[in-house]
Amino acid sequence: MLKKLSIRNFAVIASLDLVPGPGLNIFTGETGAGKSIIISALGFLLGERSGADILRPGAASAEVEGEFRAENLPEAVTARWGIKDGTFVIRRQADPKGRTRAAINGAAATLAQLSELGGFLVDFHGQNEHQSLLKPETQRDLLDRYGKLEKEAAAVGGAWGAARALEDSLNAVSMSEDERARLLDLYKFQLAEIETAHIKEGEEQELEALWPRLKNAEKLSTLSKEAHALLDDAAGGAEKALERLKALSALDAAGEPLTARLASAAIELRDLSGELRSYAKDVHSDAGEVDRCLSRLDKFKTLKKKYGADLTAVLAKAEELRAKVNGLEDLTLDRSELEAKLAGARAKLEKLSAALHAKREAAAKKLSAEIIKEADGLGFKEVRFAVDAAYDEAALTSTGGDSVEYLFTANPGYPLRPLRYTASGGEMARIMLALKTALSRADRIGAQVFDEVDAGVGAVTGRLVGEKLARLAGQKQIFCITHLPQVAAFGSAHFFVEKDVKAGVAAASVRLLDETEREREIARMLGGKKQSTDLGLKHARELLEESRK
Repeated sequence: MLKKLSIRNFAVIASLDLVPGPGLNIFTGETGAGKSIIISALGFLLGERSGADILRPGAASAEVEGEFRAENLPEAVTARWGIKDGTFVIRRQADPKGRTRAAINGAAATLAQLSELGGFLVDFHGQNEHQSLLKPETQRDLLDRYGKLEKEAAAVGGAWGAARALEDSLNAVSMSEDERARLLDLYKFQLAEIETAHIKEGEEQELEALWPRLKNAEKLSTLSKEAHALLDDAAGGAEKALERLKALSALDAAGEPLTARLASAAIELRDLSGELRSYAKDVHSDAGEVDRCLSRLDKFKTLKKKYGADLTAVLAKAEELRAKVNGLEDLTLDRSELEAKLAGARAKLEKLSAALHAKREAAAKKLSAEIIKEADGLGFKEVRFAVDAAYDEAALTSTGGDSVEYLFTANPGYPLRPLRYTASGGEMARIMLALKTALSRADRIGAQVFDEVDAGVGAVTGRLVGEKLARLAGQKQIFCITHLPQVAAFGSAHFFVEKDVKAGVAAASVRLLDETEREREIARMLGGKKQSTDLGLKHARELLEESRK
């Protein structure tokens, strides 16, 4: 559970200390106020990739810090990070070049470690996440997660990899010496091309964030120097004016408030002047750095074109090539011995895949029943839903022999068809909520984030969504961004997000609403007016009263 979230200089948020409640935390506000930025900051804290664009203009760095309760973490994780008192702190910072650093309980942590830990803490459901539910691989992964079959699935993947390696070795001993030498040269060349690139985690993102600054270095230098000169003059003027005001205040106490305000402004102007001076010194046109940046990005582009969609896939390809090279170089086993080993590996793969299929079938029946039960309270009159796990022993892959498909119909008399062909946007959002509710009982994740889960639904269904979220909040900490007053009324804590312009820069603020303010906000959501009418306030009170029953 998240106890506190502190955000500094992250996008439109200059400074925010958020203390959420344990139940249903509702976030509302006008479109574009910055509600989703809070969720983005939480995602950044827990390992999502980012660029320099997350920094608030003029800031030297962005920082997000979260304090969490550790009750849902496995013992191995708490031991790894020295978590002993039931709470721990995660901190992550980003600089103007897009580079980030993170710490868990004060110990330096990698992006992968943040992501791993974040997987135990928060489950994110974004505005477009339900689109991923259309993919068969996502449906299979969610089924495995629900049935707690990750270990069995990993075992199948390992057995499949072992069988593939033996197949490659068998093919190697079966080919001619010339063919083996040709393939060995090819694989070594490809492997060397990847290895000599010395790919580092996060380097591509850092360079992509750095490139616009390098490209526009001359212009950035000129603008920052001009701005510094103007600001330096302004700071000097403010300091001279402050001397006059101090003298004035000595003669008339009425000038003291003005003196205090100007003193604060003068300090801020001088600080800004210093930061701009430092920025101008750091920005310079370096032909060597430009060439290095372009060269690295071009190298990554070439590697991705040849070996994978992204650098992670390229590195995976390197491992595959390394295994092939080793297999071709080590042909000490004779053909009969390899054939025997391969037969054993295939038998093991078939056995593990069949066992995984049986467990997937059982989990599919249980999940189907749970989703129908949960969907029944979300405005579906006669919904039918089924998880189909068809098995083909002749088509085993690294994920087994199952083709998982979610079948759905909301229309009586119509047959079940794949979810991706039949569900509307509103239906998909509600099915995802039903699925998340079912999954929440099957996992140990303590917090759920729903970013506009009510998209595409009306007022009546919105109330049902609110009831569902409120019930789910009895088991999990929930964060929900919504534009529906029928959903907002069910919140146990209601936060209002608004955006203003301060010193020419947009700034979002968040405040916890009291009961009176909450009535006004829900009335605004009902009528779309900042000044609520008596009728709107009455309706808002009715919604709040009904939500408490």
